[in-house]
Amino acid sequence: MYCIGVDVSKQQLVTYDGERRRTFPNTSELKELAAFLEERGEQTTVVFEPTSTYSRALESFCRSRKLRCWRLNPRVLPHLREVSQGRSKTDRTDAELLWQYGQDHGPGQPLEEDHLGHTLRVYLSCYAQAQKARIACQQLREALSHDPNTPAEVLEGLGREIDRLKLREERMLAQAQACIEEDEEVGEGYALLLTIPGVGRVTALVLVALFRRYPEANRGEIVAVVGMDPTEHRSGSSIHRKARISKRGDGFVRKTLYEATLAAVRFNPGVRGIYRRLKEKGKPEKVARMAAARKLLLIAHAVYRSGQPYRAPAHVGG
Repeated sequence: MYCIGVDVSKQQLVTYDGERRRTFPNTSELKELAAFLEERGEQTTVVFEPTSTYSRALESFCRSRKLRCWRLNPRVLPHLREVSQGRSKTDRTDAELLWQYGQDHGPGQPLEEDHLGHTLRVYLSCYAQAQKARIACQQLREALSHDPNTPAEVLEGLGREIDRLKLREERMLAQAQACIEEDEEVGEGYALLLTIPGVGRVTALVLVALFRRYPEANRGEIVAVVGMDPTEHRSGSSIHRKARISKRGDGFVRKTLYEATLAAVRFNPGVRGIYRRLKEKGKPEKVARMAAARKLLLIAHAVYRSGQPYRAPAHVGG
């Protein structure tokens, strides 16, 4: 078995195969990586950590060539790094740690094709882009409206652009929902998520895409995928800062869940309980809201996997 660890970033792929480190451009077709791996034969295992959109090209590449893969949860790499630092005085790169994981666990499995999940993520990415652009336009229009020297046609043009972006947002959501409703099983999962107080249309669509991409993830892993797992900054046995969320995962999913807590802390007993407890302890609003978002994610994950509608807990403190 030929094993290669791949550390994915926006512009490049840093690899290690037990002999040396190599760097390849992270392009849509990955021609340089393809040429290199062609010489290694079919018995190749690729080990990498998904990094939102930046790893999509690599995933598609592995899937089209039926390469065996280990697609590691974001919680795995920090653990490997901690273990490695405990055993050696020499820091190892992420690509080396990924390669070592493949060596220890043997050949991975070919990635399964998920056309529906991919299409859903594309619509949601377009929705997120339109939303971000619309908010930027609204902020600019608000700022310029306070300047008496701003030409009226500029404000009118920004208003039209805001309306256009709103329509694009709604169109992307409608197409994403139609995509889900084409599959009965996926549609049922979507409907189950909507039974959770605090989960609306956008949140449910985002969660379906997330759960389809990581169908085998457990509670701790799904939290890490979204970047809501706590991380400590250590040097030897010393802790330099308080634990914070890692933010290693999908920022759009994290933002969506955070925004959903506005309703969830009012109407969802489980989410409201943890939010109030933290506020009573004097925690900042952002910390309490992020904990509430994490709780909402875990509730949604449990509902989606169980196939049963949401039921409020019998006893909730706070």
